[in-house]
Amino acid sequence: MKLFSFKTIYSSVKDRNYRLILIFFSAYTAIMLIVPLSRLVPRIPVPLMSFLLCYFLYRWKGLPRVLRPWLFYPLLVISYWQLQFVVSSHFQEFHGAGIIALERSLFGQLPVVWLQEHLYRGTIAWYDYIFAVFHSSLFFIPIAFPLLLLFRKGVERMKRATVAIALITLAGYATYVLFPLTPPWMASLENMIPHVERITLRALGELAPGGIISSFSPVPRGAMPSLHAGVPILVLMIAFREFRCKAWWFTIIVGGICFEIAYGAEHYIVDIIAGLAYAVAAYLIVYKWLIPDGRLAPDRPADVKERSI
Repeated sequence: MKLFSFKTIYSSVKDRNYRLILIFFSAYTAIMLIVPLSRLVPRIPVPLMSFLLCYFLYRWKGLPRVLRPWLFYPLLVISYWQLQFVVSSHFQEFHGAGIIALERSLFGQLPVVWLQEHLYRGTIAWYDYIFAVFHSSLFFIPIAFPLLLLFRKGVERMKRATVAIALITLAGYATYVLFPLTPPWMASLENMIPHVERITLRALGELAPGGIISSFSPVPRGAMPSLHAGVPILVLMIAFREFRCKAWWFTIIVGGICFEIAYGAEHYIVDIIAGLAYAVAAYLIVYKWLIPDGRLAPDRPADVKERSI
């Protein structure tokens, strides 16, 4: 039993960055296990098995060292897929009416409805395909940006960024479980709001096979916060910290993503604001508290050599 104690697990992980990710994943796993039990709808403890899988992968001596910093990404992908099992344990009325009322009180009407009334003509326009590319970029940003940091700033700064990305992502997943919110497109189907179309997803479906698109949407009630907004905003904050004004161009992508998820009926404006709040919180927790510059470990000579190749 000593092998599976949390103290043994964490003390055996020497990399501080991955240890923090495991701690975040521990809290997330606990929520994923406890919530269904509290709802009297127990589920198979798949999150716990995934936690142990990631731990033993890290401890596996046969795993190439170059792959170890990237274990966070399959961990997040698996965690997202697992959400369907826990969110489905919610047997009460889903949230939505309160957010809709809030948006109407703030803006006078629903922004998603207004945007589609003024920009959507019933058919997919050329700019909808651009928005579709923006939408799908969420699945590449958590790989592309750490890779850029790895080659430009070193493995330690790369791993610090992955800690922040893991934190905001798992916090968002946990919120989906605790606060399952009906997104605008589904609220439209349930006659809660006027008719709106999933424009961006329709355009994306024309660019990629439908099976691929559906496999990335296992949690239709996961709207608050918008990680489609939160993760790019967090990456933008890190990019400005690491590259200063050279990162200005990424603001175009972030702005495009925030616009298209509202226009495409994927999220409410309030979801985007929540994504911003989660991004700021993750940035402050990791970059100001857990791993400030003064506590950032220097790159080892081997890492610097690899980066120069």
